[in-house]
Amino acid sequence: MANYYCMDRTINRGFYKYGKLIARHPLVFLISPLIIVVLLAGGLSQFYFNDDVEYLFTPDDCRARIDGEFTSEHFLTGIEGGDFLPNRELELFNRRGRVIITAMDGKSALRRDVMADLLKLDQVIRSFNVTYNQTTVVTHEDVCQRFMGQCVDNEILKFYRGRIDEFENLTVTYPLSEIPIGFGLTIPAFLGPNLGGIMLDNNSNIESAQALRLFYSLGTEPEDDHLAATWELEFLKVVDEFQNRTSTMNIRTSTSMTLSVEVNEASYRVLPRFVATFCMLLLFAVCSCIMRDWVLSKPWLGLIGVISAGLSILSSIGLLSLIGLGYNEVVSLMPFLILGVGVDNMFIMIAAWRQLSLYLSVEERMGRTFSEAGVSVTITNLTTILAFIIGASSSLPGVRTFCIYNGVAMLFVYFYQITFFGGAMTLIGHREAKNLHCYTCKKVLPREESPNKFYLLFCSGGISRNKHKGHTIDLEHRIMKFFHLYYGPFLTKSWVKGTIVVLYLLYLGGAIYGCTQIKKGLSLKDLAINDSPTFQYYDLEDTQFREVGPAVSVIFKNELEYWNGTVRDRIENLTRRMEESDNVFGEEITQSWVRDFSRYWEGVQLHMPDKAKPGKESFMEVLTELFLNDPRYTMYQLDIHLVEDKETGEKTIQSSRLIVQTKNLFTIDDECRTMLELWDLAEESDLDVIAYHPAFVLYESYVLFVPSLLQALGITLVCMFVVAIIMIPHPVCALLVTLCVISIDTAVLGYMALWDVNLNPVSMVNIILCIGFSVDFSAHITYGFVIAPKEDTNSRAVYALHSLGMAILQGALSSIISISALSTAPVYVFRTFFKTLFLVMVFGALHGLVILPVILTFMGKCMPHRVPEEEKDKDAVAKQQKSTLLPSIPMKHTPGEREKVVIDLRVTTV
Repeated sequence: MANYYCMDRTINRGFYKYGKLIARHPLVFLISPLIIVVLLAGGLSQFYFNDDVEYLFTPDDCRARIDGEFTSEHFLTGIEGGDFLPNRELELFNRRGRVIITAMDGKSALRRDVMADLLKLDQVIRSFNVTYNQTTVVTHEDVCQRFMGQCVDNEILKFYRGRIDEFENLTVTYPLSEIPIGFGLTIPAFLGPNLGGIMLDNNSNIESAQALRLFYSLGTEPEDDHLAATWELEFLKVVDEFQNRTSTMNIRTSTSMTLSVEVNEASYRVLPRFVATFCMLLLFAVCSCIMRDWVLSKPWLGLIGVISAGLSILSSIGLLSLIGLGYNEVVSLMPFLILGVGVDNMFIMIAAWRQLSLYLSVEERMGRTFSEAGVSVTITNLTTILAFIIGASSSLPGVRTFCIYNGVAMLFVYFYQITFFGGAMTLIGHREAKNLHCYTCKKVLPREESPNKFYLLFCSGGISRNKHKGHTIDLEHRIMKFFHLYYGPFLTKSWVKGTIVVLYLLYLGGAIYGCTQIKKGLSLKDLAINDSPTFQYYDLEDTQFREVGPAVSVIFKNELEYWNGTVRDRIENLTRRMEESDNVFGEEITQSWVRDFSRYWEGVQLHMPDKAKPGKESFMEVLTELFLNDPRYTMYQLDIHLVEDKETGEKTIQSSRLIVQTKNLFTIDDECRTMLELWDLAEESDLDVIAYHPAFVLYESYVLFVPSLLQALGITLVCMFVVAIIMIPHPVCALLVTLCVISIDTAVLGYMALWDVNLNPVSMVNIILCIGFSVDFSAHITYGFVIAPKEDTNSRAVYALHSLGMAILQGALSSIISISALSTAPVYVFRTFFKTLFLVMVFGALHGLVILPVILTFMGKCMPHRVPEEEKDKDAVAKQQKSTLLPSIPMKHTPGEREKVVIDLRVTTV
């Protein structure tokens, strides 16, 4: 028994002395933190907002990013003049304007009147002027992405431009259609990226299309990036003006900047909600600290507790801004979280204060308050900070930054709680000891000495130190009484405990079922504001343009003997295996220079046998001088990385690539499965090959969600268990807390899925932090149970509920209030944050106030009870009398004086 309580007693003794130190120097502990806040607030001058969506929500050390760096290094410049093609782009958010068209009447957009208006819109986009640097006037022609000296066009417009009068007679096949170029010749046009929500007849002819999509990619050099940004802004205005003039179609637009702008705006939009949350929480905290007794009421302490949490938020932002860590959309959720969690500790400390006799001195009450509440507060803060530290190891920069901000803020919460709040508690304790009114600070009479009813209701309070010396005064809060007299005894009835066990099993079954329904992913529209043009654009992309996925680059990294027919056969074999995938188009869409060159080489062997000699020299000559200059194959100049020897002039293919087109990626699981399948095929090949598209960085983050989450949860649970077994004076208690945390996490995961919340970066970090938060409720009740000076397990459970039930209820409600403003936020990320944390708080409170007390009544027999304080005090007095020959404590002392003598003797012996 003594071994279990050794650490507990040591920590309690330390907090006891620290609490008395605060009581002796309250102004030092009150003013010093304010000076620190003022100094750290200066860091706000370095505040900046990071709105780089790709950086924030994609892993920074993943395979796809490494592959992307190799691809950019070898295939960035394209052919002479910087020409490039959209299906070979290397960035997820490259400079461009994009348009999605739907018919205003909701019918097919592929009809004559809509297409006529669309061609007019295209003309407007290509012709509007942009003034740059107040002097230069440019058009789309000056900034467009080019190929072969011409602006890259949309295939659907090339198909209909100049043929609108014969619209009804044109047959459009999917995904390829033929575009006439004169003299009876045609060229194939891949219309897949331009058409969405299509319906085909039996001959693969398009009957209808719900949406049309156009791309206007920009090809400016990096030094002209500001020019491209200026064009994008004007593009949005011009299209918006055209929308006001058209009566046939709805237009949704997007550029490389719109999502970042939305993320930025969403973060600022949430600021008024934080102000509302702060006011609601302030009102709740103040009301929670008010009693019928106007001396014992502590409204100012409730106010200071909320302000203390606010100072933590300000200090963390100031400090991290000072060291250059940017703020972002996910971090904007931090103030809501810290405000709610930061107030919880206040209720624990006030609950400990209320249980102490008013006859004790303020210094003694502060010492005992910190002794009783210090361990609980330390456990909950330490486990929460550990959860944030582990979350900060995430490979997602947005999540990592969020955890760093919250971890630092929680450190400040703890620091200000045991300094600033402790100093304020001391001053309010002195007011209480002097029997001063909580608002007017005027001395008032106790309730039993009130001269009239009005005085009784609005002025009276406290105790008389001159009268009623043996009188017992009821000073408990009504909610504490409820837990002690009604709720606790009811919960410990046998039939109630049996019912709770059955209901818990049903609850756990629902959670496990929900875990089987978990979906992964964070769509780009989830980062935008609901129903904004950007949200609507990405929503249409998700719902209407899933038949055609990204064009994947299959890259051969090393030098190969391409002139060797066997090598080309191995490449062809790999290409065909990829084309056999259910989510990859066939040979008609694939763009493989190796395949086309092999056919070209056969023609050279037939018609120019003198050039088709075996060996590298003839191969490279035909490739560079004939094949790549043929208009049919010029695009392959983008896919072959040639290196020329400076001395000999000999050219070598250092690396090359081919393009396979994915299809039917209707869900995130389809995207991830297709990426992994292509990666597996690449790894199985005996060639050094990679498969890459910029979107693979997003897909890989989806794949890594579950393993990363399980790893983080495991590490956090182990750390939490170590903290619990050190701080809570019995190993069975630490085990129960751990099992409760697992139960809460399982429930949050399961019911989160049933509440339409996907597993994504935001919900993932919340689940990890769920461990830290769920410890709060379980640890408080378990610690209260294990230190209860009772022997009967039911009585110990009632004691724990009596001591901490109100504080847990207040903490859960304050946390829910702090995030409630996010429940109607116009951004999915914010609503996800609310849903997951709401589940954490509800299930945490449910475990702390219902499930765990019942379990403790069954398991309590395994945990020896603490010796009641009265018995310890008697032993301490007896020992002291024996060793010092002091006389027994005279009974003429008042109850308060006798308690003071006993406490002084007990503390001395400790």
